[in-house]
Amino acid sequence: MKESLLYKQISEDYRILPNPDKNVLELFIDSFTKHKDEYFAWDETSGTSTRGDFMLKAAVVSQLIKARTNNEHVGIMLPALQTTTLLIIATYMAGKIPVMLNWTVGHKVLSYCADISDLDLIITAGSFYDKVADQIPEDIKSRLMFLEKEVSAISTPMKLKGLLMAKLPRIFINTKIDKTAVVLFTSGSETLPKAVPLTHDNVVSDLWGALQLFEIRVQDIFLSFLPPFHSFGFTVLSILPLITGVKVAYTPNPTNLREVIDVLKHNKATNMMATPTLLKMIMAKASSEELESLRLVISGAESLHEDTKAKFEEMTSSHKSLIIEGYGITECAPIVSLNPDDFQKTNSVGKVIIGLDLKVVNYETFEEISVKEEGMFVVKGKSVFPGYVDKKVDDPFVEIGGEMYYKTGDLGYIDEDGFLFITGRLKRFIKIGGEMISMPFLEKIINSEYGSDSENCIAVEGNDIAGNPNVVLFTTKELNMSEVNAHLREKGVSSIAKIREIRVIDTIPVLGSGKINYRELKEQI
Repeated sequence: MKESLLYKQISEDYRILPNPDKNVLELFIDSFTKHKDEYFAWDETSGTSTRGDFMLKAAVVSQLIKARTNNEHVGIMLPALQTTTLLIIATYMAGKIPVMLNWTVGHKVLSYCADISDLDLIITAGSFYDKVADQIPEDIKSRLMFLEKEVSAISTPMKLKGLLMAKLPRIFINTKIDKTAVVLFTSGSETLPKAVPLTHDNVVSDLWGALQLFEIRVQDIFLSFLPPFHSFGFTVLSILPLITGVKVAYTPNPTNLREVIDVLKHNKATNMMATPTLLKMIMAKASSEELESLRLVISGAESLHEDTKAKFEEMTSSHKSLIIEGYGITECAPIVSLNPDDFQKTNSVGKVIIGLDLKVVNYETFEEISVKEEGMFVVKGKSVFPGYVDKKVDDPFVEIGGEMYYKTGDLGYIDEDGFLFITGRLKRFIKIGGEMISMPFLEKIINSEYGSDSENCIAVEGNDIAGNPNVVLFTTKELNMSEVNAHLREKGVSSIAKIREIRVIDTIPVLGSGKINYRELKEQI
């Protein structure tokens, strides 16, 4: 494994807090013109880069991007690597907008994402492409640019222009760029993905608001394995290092757990973002000594169970690491809430970040409801996106008290201390006999009896022959439907919420982000 010097400190340490009045490129220049010899990023392919090295490479690549396309959007299709983050900032330097593509979604969806973004240039790397070529449709292949091949043949004038940009960025880099910082895509777990444009205001304000709730220091080292097409991977693990200079160690394959653990240990990473499922898998393979550098783990995307939290605290008891749960939505850049570092509540996704206004409303009348009453979350603030690229998509905003709020579709409540609790998702409700039935609620009860960490039972809306809504249960094990329904009744579930069909499948399909692919399951019904 290549030498890592990330943990060697050159400059002073301080708490990071980006200026929300500047765009990403302006903040990058502010951070990377200071302490140019400070170590910044590491991965196995490129080794360690300093801030100065990174800025120079990005400036040269920006000239290549500028020469290759006149379109405002540039596709980036790479996993968590230094190169990916470098391409993001190089795209801004070129006056373009990055579009982060998920290669795991299938041919039809990937082509849809590229077309709706009007992409004629998609940047990738040959070594990565060779591993995923069968997942890439022909119309995407024709738009690919292999970075290592192009860089090796870059012209001398481009290199000289890049050198000038890196030496005198405030003179030769135009920071008056488009207000859009990125186009990301929703997970597409239930429908086709929606193209979400996030502005520089959205992303920087989101980070500023989140960093009010807990402390990150510039000498902290993030372990980054979340894909950059994931909103958390983009904002926290790509943009936050770019605008603050906080250190980051990349590893591209989150399913290669041994490699993830080795990179964590090799770079003495202090901060990590992971789903509870992935954290459990890491803890199953790692020793306590291999986790000893971790100071903070932020968990999200699914519920953090008490046993997972307890296991992590046990394995890191020698240095008292902190694990906190949060909640995010792509359309909110993505962080909506986090548990503060000085106090957390079990099963809560924390408090709403500073600068974001969240209300709990009746999901039919949109009237605000009382503390501890379940309703739908609606939000407004500088970190909320301006609207989808495809204007044919249903308007996601609703007017409440003369202000426009984004309808999250997530259901839950706020307690008397201002902590959020998520209970389900509106799209995963069906109405049977006038009663709203929560799929996540049914799943939780069924999995408590029949499921496990590796085998889950997933409830999906289906229809009977007459077209009436019903509940279909997908599982990886043989279950008796009468017994399952009897168990639901024993737990107090209404008799109208009945499993009408059980389908046994080899594996539960998931997306590249790790979320369950409900759309694929529905297609099987």
